[in-house]
Parts: sequence; C-alpha cells; structure tokens
Amino acid sequence: MSLRYDQDRKRIICRWEEPTKVVMNKKEGVISRSRMITVKVNDNGKLNSKDIRRHARHPMFPHINRFNQMLNTIDHPDGNGHKCAVCGLEQGVSPHFDMDRQSIVWLCREHLTESPKVDA
Repeated sequence: MSLRYDQDRKRIICRWEEPTKVVMNKKEGVISRSRMITVKVNDNGKLNSKDIRRHARHPMFPHINRFNQMLNTIDHPDGNGHKCAVCGLEQGVSPHFDMDRQSIVWLCREHLTESPKVDA
C-alpha cells in the first residue's frame, strides 16, 4: 500500500493491490488488482466531508485519516524545507506515508514509485 499527498490536486491518494479471482476458459486464477482511493483535503487541512462519508467504512480509511493528521502537524506541508529521502533534492518533493515506520517520508517526482531506502 502507498499513501501520498498530491499538492497540485490537494488530495491524499491511497493505492494498494488485492488478489482477485478470475476465470477464463473454465480455468481459474488469481491476479493482483491495483485499487485506489482519493480523498480531497480542504484548505483548512480537514478531509472533505463527502469523501469521508463515501470512504469511512473502507479498511484503508484509518490510514488515510492518520496520514492527514500527521500532515496537519508538520511545518511546510507544501514541501519547502524538505529533501527527497532518496536523492536529497529539495524542489518538487511531496509527502508519502511510510507504513513500516508510521512516519512521513518526502520523495521527489523521480522517486515517486521507488521504495525509499533511508539510513536510520
């Protein structure tokens, strides 16, 4: 699962894969299906009420809510003053939620799809 905040669209984007059973020509198999939820973040930092009603019962929603709470507590949520965890670039970085560490990791556009290898 990956969680990131898109500053341009002001949305938290949650992506994950789930196994899905498929049947073709009487043969069964399982594929990994990519799924996504996007939740709008208002100018005051709160999640959009329509999106809350729509996704509140979803098992990924607590992670989205936690990520939003963490974003509201940091300085410079627009990325200014933060560096990419992979290459150290300061321009165009966006916050991502690291599920293992339960913390925010900043990544540049080039490293959006990479898993950050940060020395702790």
